[in-house]
Amino acid sequence: MTISGQETEDKTESRNESRRAAGKAGFTVVEVVVALAILALALGVLLNVTSDSLRRTERAETIAEAGSLAQSLLAETGVELPLRDGETTGETDRGFRWRVYIEPYGDGIDQREWPIAAHQVLAEVSWRDGPLERSLVLTTLRLGPKEPVR
Repeated sequence: MTISGQETEDKTESRNESRRAAGKAGFTVVEVVVALAILALALGVLLNVTSDSLRRTERAETIAEAGSLAQSLLAETGVELPLRDGETTGETDRGFRWRVYIEPYGDGIDQREWPIAAHQVLAEVSWRDGPLERSLVLTTLRLGPKEPVR
């Protein structure tokens, strides 16, 4: 009887061990829910970072385009835009508004003594960025002929 009693105990132990092994082999519902919650948080952060990156890239491209327009306006001054004191304005089809402002450079004595005229040229480009108004300003000096004294 000891042999068959021992066999019964061995079978019971092996069933208990297989149940314990089966219980340890899978994930509980709580573990799965926690893992999904962590995954959802990580994806939310990733999407936020990606969205912010795209907005910043678009803003950088707009600023670069405004800078290029301002540089072009400065380069055109004295060539396509006359080198006369005053203001010239315009707007592009992409929604940029621009202004070129030209004024004499130096004080009255300098202007009389210099053999050529110096002008300070300011190019300002502005645009809407959502609810905000943004602008970029570049300045330079241009030399030109003196206007005859009347």
